[in-house]
Amino acid sequence: MSLIHFFFPKTIHLPDTDFNQNISVTLWSTEEPTLIANGLIQSGSIMKSIWSKGVRLLVPKKFKPKKILLLGLGTGSNARLVRKLYPDSRITAVEIDPGMVEIAKKYCGLNKITDLKVIDADAFDYVHSLHEEFDLTLVDCFEGKYIPKKLEQLSFFTDLKSHSRYVLINRLYHAEHIADTLAFMSSLATKLPFIKIHTRTNLIISLV
Repeated sequence: MSLIHFFFPKTIHLPDTDFNQNISVTLWSTEEPTLIANGLIQSGSIMKSIWSKGVRLLVPKKFKPKKILLLGLGTGSNARLVRKLYPDSRITAVEIDPGMVEIAKKYCGLNKITDLKVIDADAFDYVHSLHEEFDLTLVDCFEGKYIPKKLEQLSFFTDLKSHSRYVLINRLYHAEHIADTLAFMSSLATKLPFIKIHTRTNLIISLV
């Protein structure tokens, strides 16, 4: 990175992928790259802070997961976070958009994350055919600003919880997203107990 970019971030506008449009990545000298797609911040220091708070408050400090599942990879903010928190873990990331994975490799250092297995698949299909057990799962799946309806189905989360000790779910919780998140929690409560923490714009929900 040139000296000028040490003081001023560089924003690169990228072609659309099959699943994401209006993509840009901002490269910082001292922070993670920030990726925006479909009008929503997908990766970067803001997402890292949201998930850091969720993991810190919802996962017991003494719990050290050995196998971690990430549903929704983006450019790898969550992968970098759990690698730092749990250096001995093995990480499996499921990402439906191969174009996003290529962006993560080119601009965000995804290849530098050790012991990370990336699977090109739909999270819904992956979970319903899951035969592997995980200690911790982070769910962060969006199409633009919205979560696909099939990834709000109770069957999806009951299947997922049966294969993972801890399941943490990221939901938007501002403006028009509040009503959808409240409806999701009402549905979830009919089958699965949960606890939650608030950030300024999001909820992280933990199935218990």
